[in-house]
Amino acid sequence: MAKFTDYEVRNDVSDIMETMVKSFPQVFRGFDVNQVFCVYTKDKQDFKKPLKIRPIRYPFDILATKVYIIEVADGTWKDLDQKRKNLTVFHTMCSIPEGAFDEESKYYAKVKKPDYELFAEEFSVSGGIPNWMENDSASDPMEKIERIPVTIDGIANVGS
Repeated sequence: MAKFTDYEVRNDVSDIMETMVKSFPQVFRGFDVNQVFCVYTKDKQDFKKPLKIRPIRYPFDILATKVYIIEVADGTWKDLDQKRKNLTVFHTMCSIPEGAFDEESKYYAKVKKPDYELFAEEFSVSGGIPNWMENDSASDPMEKIERIPVTIDGIANVGS
């Protein structure tokens, strides 16, 4: 079997992740961008999920120095505007639980299933637009606007 060579390694997703960690420290506590490897599959199209996260577990973690691989559908990624790239990276980062980079944590190398907290965070950074991938009126999380952090408790108390 021939070796798969239709990929490349770049830093654009990693650079966005670095900015997200600095911009949203309360959301991405303990997030270690250096433990995430991004690989771009050339000409791959996947509009619904342009970034796929995969944990590196035993026995592969023996050889790897990273905890996660993010596969980027490069054909789709190149077509996204910067706002959707930022929202897609935010969404992907939210699926990594706090403690995921700590070898002693029960969340080490885990991927979070979508829950209310994840959706509340995405809803907040997109400007209250749930279908941000299709809706042009979604906000860019990297725009410098003041946001009120969304919490499950805060949502429960709306209208009280």
